[in-house]
Amino acid sequence: MQVIYNEPPTTSSRGISYQAAPRIPLRQNLLAPDGTVHRIPLDPKAPDAWTIISAIQFVIEQFGRDPRIRAATLPLLTSRINNDIKSHANTVAAFVMRKMTYLADPDGGEFIQTPLVLLNTIGKKGFAYGDCDDHVVLLGAMLTSIGIPARSVAVKLHGSDYYNHVVVEYPFEGRTILIDPCAKTVPTPHYRDRLVAV
Repeated sequence: MQVIYNEPPTTSSRGISYQAAPRIPLRQNLLAPDGTVHRIPLDPKAPDAWTIISAIQFVIEQFGRDPRIRAATLPLLTSRINNDIKSHANTVAAFVMRKMTYLADPDGGEFIQTPLVLLNTIGKKGFAYGDCDDHVVLLGAMLTSIGIPARSVAVKLHGSDYYNHVVVEYPFEGRTILIDPCAKTVPTPHYRDRLVAV
């Protein structure tokens, strides 16, 4: 994810600055149900960050309601505790981290694969390639499918001045928990500056 826009923070809580990207209307066929890989069309009237985070959240919400995503997610769960949100989220995140191999998009392109094509590829090959957008789309849709309201969050990686990475956030006991599915060998960094689609 590569974006070049910063807006003054809209809210601040516990040392975290949230910025809100307005939802940009997206074509319903932006991401075909068959899992076709598409390039996110950038809107020349809106900053790239807004367009990208809106598109990612759109995909998470659409595919999070797909019964095929839920059917693929349920067998992963091991906790028998009622509504064990944190355990379920950690289990699904571990699956995505294990099965996805990071591969950057080509320069000048912002491509995204649907969760269905990623799960189908994992089923056939045992793994799938994708960048941070693909990791987040898969994790977010799988969490949403089991009742965990996940949202995509653009963050600034490695001290960048602009949003250049995306992670997943979900609510838990009055706070939010971030999961960076690309942080496979280290804990998820704090990421103070966050951009979300509203």
